[in-house]
Amino acid sequence: MATTSGDATRHLHKLAALVRQRRVALGFASKEAAADACGISHTTYRKIEGTDTSDPQSVRATTYAKLEIGFNFRAGSCKAVLDGADSITLGDGTELIEGGQIRDYVKLEDEVDRAFTRSAQLTAPHLTLSEAKAMKDEMFRELRARGVLKSD
Repeated sequence: MATTSGDATRHLHKLAALVRQRRVALGFASKEAAADACGISHTTYRKIEGTDTSDPQSVRATTYAKLEIGFNFRAGSCKAVLDGADSITLGDGTELIEGGQIRDYVKLEDEVDRAFTRSAQLTAPHLTLSEAKAMKDEMFRELRARGVLKSD
């Protein structure tokens, strides 16, 4: 199915939102700082993200490639969004979606497990191993019930 001009505009806006979200996450306070980090002119960067008074515009494939390198997007991510994808995958496998990020659940669960163990050791050294394990199991049950972690 061919992309209509309305779809193209919607996809440009989605890419702009994802780029803006990533810029903020990387700590670039301004579009100019992000442009400098990517090796893109300030004017061209503003075309990608848009401004308060102008909609985002399409730029050259080489410009998107520079943005992908500077923002640690997987190669071809910008084109994929312009073609209709809903997310951008970062170099570490994290999926950037409009308004959030989705991490690999297995890695997230391992990280939460390690963080809990370390925190328990530091803040509650009086807990027995079985008490700490029971707390951790309950925490994981609660996170699964809330949909934060994948259910078994």
